[in-house]
Amino acid sequence: MPGASEGDWINSPLTVIQNIFDENGSNDSALVKEYFAKQLKSPNALSWVPSLNDTPLHNLRPNSLVRYRCMVQDMFDPEFYLGAYEVLDTRTNTVCIESGKYKDIAECLSHQRINLESTRNVTLDRQTLYCIPIPGETEWVKTTYSDMNFTKVYPSSSTTPQRCKRPLEEDEDLEGAWSSNAGQRDLASARLFTTQGDDLSSTDAEMNFSNTVLESTTQGSVSNSTPDLNFPLPGETGVACLVKLYDGIDSFKVNDMVEFVGVLSVDPSLAHFHETASSNEQTEGMVVGSDFEEPIEEKNAHAPPPSLVPRLHVVLSYKLEHNNPHLPISVAQDEFNRALSRLQLEITSLRAELLFVFEHALFGDSLAAEYLLCHLLASVYGRVDVMPMGKLSINFSNCPSTSVYSQLIHQLLSALVTKCHLLPISLHNMNNLRFSPRKDYTANRLQSGLLQLSSGTELVIDEMALQQGQLNPDGVKNIQALGNLITWQKVEYDFSYHRQDFHANVSILTLSEGKSILPSDCLVPLCQKIMPENLRLHFTFLDPKLTPDFLTKVRTYLGLTKLLSYCLTEDIQKVIQDDFVELRKNDTKNMTVDDFHLHLNLVRLMSLSHLQTTPDLKLWRRVKAMERERKCRVAQTPTSSPSS
Repeated sequence: MPGASEGDWINSPLTVIQNIFDENGSNDSALVKEYFAKQLKSPNALSWVPSLNDTPLHNLRPNSLVRYRCMVQDMFDPEFYLGAYEVLDTRTNTVCIESGKYKDIAECLSHQRINLESTRNVTLDRQTLYCIPIPGETEWVKTTYSDMNFTKVYPSSSTTPQRCKRPLEEDEDLEGAWSSNAGQRDLASARLFTTQGDDLSSTDAEMNFSNTVLESTTQGSVSNSTPDLNFPLPGETGVACLVKLYDGIDSFKVNDMVEFVGVLSVDPSLAHFHETASSNEQTEGMVVGSDFEEPIEEKNAHAPPPSLVPRLHVVLSYKLEHNNPHLPISVAQDEFNRALSRLQLEITSLRAELLFVFEHALFGDSLAAEYLLCHLLASVYGRVDVMPMGKLSINFSNCPSTSVYSQLIHQLLSALVTKCHLLPISLHNMNNLRFSPRKDYTANRLQSGLLQLSSGTELVIDEMALQQGQLNPDGVKNIQALGNLITWQKVEYDFSYHRQDFHANVSILTLSEGKSILPSDCLVPLCQKIMPENLRLHFTFLDPKLTPDFLTKVRTYLGLTKLLSYCLTEDIQKVIQDDFVELRKNDTKNMTVDDFHLHLNLVRLMSLSHLQTTPDLKLWRRVKAMERERKCRVAQTPTSSPSS
């Protein structure tokens, strides 16, 4: 537990902030930031701060310190507020100055009065970010972060929720309870596939899945009486938040992953949400009951009910390179090197076990398993002009012609990576979903699109869901948006009067029966050595392998490997260049510049998969052999039109 003042700075941060203001006579945010950074510098100190991500809002004390792991979805215009204001005590007739930072409402006691005409009042501005839970964050990530909390919050018997403090002697009992809960979750993870609809036939399961997708992905069905939380992915849950920034405003951008620590504000008077009246009752765009024209949509977007969208006044922030709870926030920490050293001791066996899992999921195809591992380790590490470097989008063709297989692959990957989403490419989804974000000038907000994702997200595309039919103009745009994301790792945002490209870093795995209609960096036709009659039963054989210990190691391995640095030695560079020249002499068509770039990327990923930061000749030869076998398969695959 943090120091003795823990109850003060967590439960009553505004009192601490006012004391800092009184002692220094300054409203400098740096002093506040310095104080809270000092309180949170000890290991695990942050775990004592309640989290908005896994604590019900009604259980959190208003104006207490909380933290929030999120993605920046939109950035609103700066807002003005009273940074300092004069308060008159009517009993003693004395005057004092109160800090207006880190709160939404200038408050005073019943026997005090705020002097709005005082020349000592200071008007400042602050930036507001609209933040949402990280899209596609997998369940194991959420539960692991929740288990790491050292504080549990319970509603008090009073009307104001309070944080329940407990004696130190209760720690052991509570930790035992958490361990028991974690054990139950571990047992569930060891039955990843066993409990998933064993009594359903493949056809029934596919129909149920398709119906669920159609229902959950239809946008624009939000009731007028409920604010649209603007989540990019259908079916997402969690708390959206209006985050108020007082410094470092320029360090954040849309789609950044951040953990904010700040003062929670949920005053009901902040809400300005209005229902839209019928056209018979009022002119479109008027606020109900108002005497002047004001867009209802903007009011609803910028001042939703705090019970649904709380406000968070930031005192500290941590930009996240990843959201893997098994890794430290930064690679510069000693803990990162210790985790790397532990993995290096068993990398050979761990890598072999993981490839066995992938090989089974891919029907005994060991080559495809190697490519899948490389795909999961790929990440955009830089750009040369417009070309993103490091990505590896894979198209597995010759897949079973059922969406059940895509579900099972998505289920497997979701147990390993931190962010994953399954996108069925059905005509309904293509024609009705919004893939690219667009600016709504009436509401003055950025409407999210399905492709507004944070860096490191895994997107599994199910092309088996595609049926014959006609794409409408929106469907054509969505296909183009997917193609641009795969090829250029960018998403075009629609600002009506202009379009702007936003860089992305999303891994794309396409599952198709024939060659996909979408582009890819690497087409890998599956060579099925196993022909299971029941796909779900086939995947249940992996359950004994997916033990909690194995899953933890794999999750750490996949997350850590993406953060490793990589370089080519001069000796290896010369060998690779000589090989390229020789291969070009023998067969120009079989070794294009694009082929060479793919070889370089694969040798990088193969090296990192062995936790090596530089390749050796053995790995280079292995990559050349992999590519020869893959190209041979592609050449032998009958040319046919993609499934449509």
